[in-house]
Amino acid sequence: MDPVNFAYAVLKAIQQRIELTEQAILAGSPKTMEDYRQLAGELKGLQFAEQEIKDTLDKNEKEES
Repeated sequence: MDPVNFAYAVLKAIQQRIELTEQAILAGSPKTMEDYRQLAGELKGLQFAEQEIKDTLDKNEKEES
């Protein structure tokens, strides 16, 4: 698997996890404040990773043009 396809596969997995985490928060799954903080922290980290991968892919596409 080439690096670009790998990046897109990881990005897709991250986006799916973001969606699941958001759904869990909105559905009221966290029963304690600690559970909520854990999910919110996970979501923030996933969003950061998603943006970094998107930025890198965009940069790569611009360099290839």
